[in-house]
Amino acid sequence: MKYTFLVFLGIFLISSCAKKETQPNFIIFYSDELDPEYLSLYGDSFQTPNIDSLGHEGIKFTNAYVAAPMCTPSRFALLSGKYPGRCVHKDFLKAYPKEEPYVIAWNTYLEGSLPTIASVLSENGYFTGMAGKWHIGKLPESVNIPDLEKDADLDDPDVNAKLGEYQRIVSEQVKKDAGFDYASSVLWGNFDNFPILSLRTHNFPWITKGAISFLEEASKKDQPFFLYVASTAVHGPGHAEAFNKDLRYTLEGKIDDLLKYQLPADSMREAINAQEPALRHKYAGMACLDHHINLVNGKLVELGLDENTIVIFMADHNVEPGKATCYEKGLKVPMILKFPRGQFSGTTNDKLVSNVDIFPTILESANIPIPDGLLLDGISILPGIRSENIHTRPYVFAESGLARSVNDGTWKYVSFRYPEKDLARMINGEIDYAPNYLNMEKQAHSSIAMEKFPAYFDADQLYNLKKDPFELNNLAYDPSFKEELSRLQNVLADHVSTFDHAYPLADTSFMRTGKYKELAEKSKSYGTDYIPWLRRDHGSIQWPPVK
Repeated sequence: MKYTFLVFLGIFLISSCAKKETQPNFIIFYSDELDPEYLSLYGDSFQTPNIDSLGHEGIKFTNAYVAAPMCTPSRFALLSGKYPGRCVHKDFLKAYPKEEPYVIAWNTYLEGSLPTIASVLSENGYFTGMAGKWHIGKLPESVNIPDLEKDADLDDPDVNAKLGEYQRIVSEQVKKDAGFDYASSVLWGNFDNFPILSLRTHNFPWITKGAISFLEEASKKDQPFFLYVASTAVHGPGHAEAFNKDLRYTLEGKIDDLLKYQLPADSMREAINAQEPALRHKYAGMACLDHHINLVNGKLVELGLDENTIVIFMADHNVEPGKATCYEKGLKVPMILKFPRGQFSGTTNDKLVSNVDIFPTILESANIPIPDGLLLDGISILPGIRSENIHTRPYVFAESGLARSVNDGTWKYVSFRYPEKDLARMINGEIDYAPNYLNMEKQAHSSIAMEKFPAYFDADQLYNLKKDPFELNNLAYDPSFKEELSRLQNVLADHVSTFDHAYPLADTSFMRTGKYKELAEKSKSYGTDYIPWLRRDHGSIQWPPVK
């Protein structure tokens, strides 16, 4: 009997070890609002050596896209493997009943019944955690931001207690909404309106600490792990301003050991502070992001976890002038995939990839089947990595506001459609302007895009991305390109037919009238002068860019 038990134990231990060997760990670094060309790996002059190192040791993707060019829907797509329009949160469905068209904005929240990467991995033996910017949840009405004065004393134990309790609540909500086992250093939103003025600056040392704390906890467990790290760079606010602040003060109270996670070189901070505002904002964010990734990766190596960890680096969307639009400048993002033991090291992949593909790719890498009944929009990219001849995805789709797009790598079609009620209001003169992508009169990102993209208000837009990468020349109404237009329209029609919500593709007659064009020009005339943060942080946006 004793012998039998020992044999059984030996077999169990061997099988457990084998399983652990075959199931890698995963880290997703998800940066906020990042142009690929901000990275020296993709060509920028500002050096990002630690991100570059990831790229040199892994695969650099040159045609990676997100399903929506805004924080919330992009993060929804990443973690759920579904297009944002499939959101089932009660508030989304209340605003947009299934029989009506929907607007994609900052409104696609996760909720507990929807499987995520975290919940599926957790159910299959993984220890899962997140740190950083959340931005895909809606807190219960009973949860309030702490009642604190704008100049509250951050050394006051009572203030620290209130901040700590709030952080505990939002961390628990993340675990509830997305199925994580662990959550730390959670930035629920951008917190531009947080009551304490000094805490409105994003705090990357605090997020770094949250990620490192998870790795230390994971190293003690006899199970693989998944970590989602959502940086605040380069979006901000206030990466440059943070150089001059005491970053020990955080949204969970004062933490003394955060100083060890700050940028180490005073000379770097001084050089960045000397730049004009547009570059100062960008370079500070990039320096923070690069240093943050170096620290987390360093901890991974220190704990001996790097040899069995797949690292994914990606961004939630691009920057102005395309943010919140279906243009390339909103949707195209950097992406790096680093496998353990130097697999595919130093390679470049130009195949189409979407952030909805990350979920099934992780499951396949972990040898975990997609759960019964779970329908994912993503496609595992592993076959396309292993073979040059396999293109797993012929098209990438995206949605933003009232627009939808499809892209085959060369040709891009954008459909911009108003619901009947909006068209009726314009036709009847109830409104004397054309609503923008996000169906709002004045919205910063859309206003910038209106100025830079000539065909912004066209119902149908067709671009040859090889010849016109900045999407300045709409070919949709040129008879010479009727075949390409019809082909992509049919592809998009098939795609939107899979959604519960309707999307009006048929009648665009009013949108081609002189009256409509006048209303569109009226909308464009608002301009961007009213956007103070544009003047403060970004300066003048050159489009097309001048290098």
